Amino acid sequence: MQSQIYPYIAFKNAKEAIEYYQEVFGATEVYRLSPKPEQAKQFGIPDGVDLDNLTMHAGFTILGMKIECSDAFNGNAEPSGQVSLLLDINNEDPESVKATDNFYENLEKSDEVNITMPFEEQFWGGKMGGFTDKYGIQWMLHTSPWSESVDHS
Repeated sequence: MQSQIYPYIAFKNAKEAIEYYQEVFGATEVYRLSPKPEQAKQFGIPDGVDLDNLTMHAGFTILGMKIECSDAFNGNAEPSGQVSLLLDINNEDPESVKATDNFYENLEKSDEVNITMPFEEQFWGGKMGGFTDKYGIQWMLHTSPWSESVDHS
């Protein structure tokens, strides 16, 4: 079976959130679609609202991994402690290791995330760390030798 799964996050203001992820996380490959008037009507958005500031669908990439998002048109933009986003990196690739270390160093310097677990060597042979972003989303950063674990293709 050919399939993929992407995190899809609802924000009170996805446009603002994307700017945050670009600045703090170094998000790339950003795209954002605002609703057209006919779509706004479907979402129950009142007439006169500036549609350019609303996000019907958007996405960005962090360390090569895709994240999808939109405004919380259903009204629920509260994070859940039940789900964390895991960024898993192959530490057998020197370029990936360097990018991951730089990513974490930038997070530490930014004061824009709450580090809940320092990104450090673990007993299983990789590095692991955790942090919570300004939206309350919990993230895990992990590196390990992929050749010694399950297939990541």
